[in-house]
Order: sequence, then C-alpha cells, then structure tokens
Amino acid sequence: MKKHISYFLNDGIKGHSNYEFVDVDIYNDNLLFIDPILIDKLESNWGKDASKSIQSFFDSFFDAYIKNDDIRKKNLLSHAREQNGTRLGYGRGYNGKGNTYKGLLDIFSPLEKLMQKIPNIGKAEDLSIMIPGFAEDGLSDMLTNILHDKLNTFTLKQIDKYGLHSNGYLDFYGWDSECHQWKEMKKPAYFIDGKEILLVPKKVVRKNYLFNTGQYFNRIILERMQKDGEYMDGDRPISKKEIIKSKRFSGDHWQYDECISYTEKNNDALDEYHNKLPMFYSENGYFMPDEKLDSLLY
Repeated sequence: MKKHISYFLNDGIKGHSNYEFVDVDIYNDNLLFIDPILIDKLESNWGKDASKSIQSFFDSFFDAYIKNDDIRKKNLLSHAREQNGTRLGYGRGYNGKGNTYKGLLDIFSPLEKLMQKIPNIGKAEDLSIMIPGFAEDGLSDMLTNILHDKLNTFTLKQIDKYGLHSNGYLDFYGWDSECHQWKEMKKPAYFIDGKEILLVPKKVVRKNYLFNTGQYFNRIILERMQKDGEYMDGDRPISKKEIIKSKRFSGDHWQYDECISYTEKNNDALDEYHNKLPMFYSENGYFMPDEKLDSLLY
C-alpha cells in the first residue's frame, strides 16, 4: 500500500501544486534523483547555500584525487554512502543496502589516472561522464549526504506548516563548507515509524539527468570533430546518426572510451561542456512540472 508524505502531513491531499517538496511514497521506491544543475538554478538562499556546499565538497574530493591522497579520499567517502532518508532512487524505504567507503573507493579508482590527464575535472556532474556506471542513483546519494543538514532544516520548516514538529534527535555527519570537512551533528529531526524523513525541494529532482557520456559525446565531441573536418564523406559531413550507427559494434563502452580519449587530448572540451550544460537544460525545461511529478509518484 502506498503512503505518501502528504498522508502524514496534510490528510492525504495529493498534488504537487500544493507542496514545495517531493511527495514521496515512504514505503516504496521513488525513481527521482537530486540534480546538481537544478540546485544551481535555484535563486533562494537555500539553493545558494546548497550549491556552495556541493562545490566545496567536490573541490576537496577532486583535490584528494589529483594529489592521490588516500587518507583524505577515505575520509571524504566514509560519509558519502547510500542515504535512505529522502526515499529517492532505487531500493529505498527499508530495502537500501548501500555502498561502503571501500566500495566507493573502488568505483572512483579510475579518477586516480584521469585527474592526471584531465585536471579540469571538477564538478559533481563530471562523475556521470568520467566514471563508468556511476549515474543518477550514486550521485544523488552523495548529494543527499552533503546536504543532509540543509535537507533536515528544509524538512522541519515544511512540516511546521502543517502543525508538526521534530519528534526526535538524530546524530549524523553533514558537510561543513567553511572547514571543508565532515562535521558530526546532533539535530532535531522528523521520523515516521522510527525512520528519518528528509523532504526534498521539488525543483531539484529529475527522473533522468541531462548530463551523461552519450550527451557529452554527441553534443560536444562529435560537433568539435566535425568542425575539424573529421567524419566526412567527401565534402559532405556524415550525420551524427550515421556515425553512432556505424560505431554500435565497437564494444559496449565505445562512447565512454572515445570521450576519455578525446578529452585527455583536448581538456577544453570539458570546459565547453560545463559552459553549455545550462543551455542543454533550458532546451528541456529546467524544473519538472507538478503534473509530471504527480504522474510519476501517484
């Protein structure tokens, strides 16, 4: 049986037009993910503070990898594991098993060499391009941990609108953007059935990220190569569709391999991607409409 947060807060009144948060089903998977690009677009103080925390963490994260500082890497990843409070992503509610920091170290091991050849890797969204298999679920979990304290504050403000208040205290680690390290905290929190609830602003979630290896290859690398005279049939540029079709038997990870190879030789391609990502998002509409959220969650 589905039970959304609105059941506990507002007599079960559904519809995201009524709420600032994602009205998740607390007992089942809610296949939405926190998107760092959408957080950057928020003009609220919460959004600005969240963006600052995210970039502070990833500045430290990528610095540890470019310096190959194993102690710092372990420290940073020790509190970046799977987070169930939001009920977003796969295997949530009571089913999430999560990664250990050792598992995360293994996932990010390619960065140790990549950072030497692509030193301008530096944003959260770069991980979904540069790390095989690391996409929405993993990055959303990392962002949830980084923003744990801010999401908790948002949650308490939201439930207060419906006459509810903290019903317990929680010990957790949150990211301190001033000290650039994890900080142990004990804060009032909201629990349902003894499990922490973290509400998430509805404007910062998507079903699928718009940044990934395929998009980076299609929208940046292929276009740059075509401008440089590659992929030509005589005087005629070969279409992207034809190029991709011709490469489909080149292996399961051919796009990733080509992206890495090209970017190692042309670091500025990644800078171009960073600059154009807001435009790619504007083409698709930044925030999910309330109606789309309703159709996905109800």
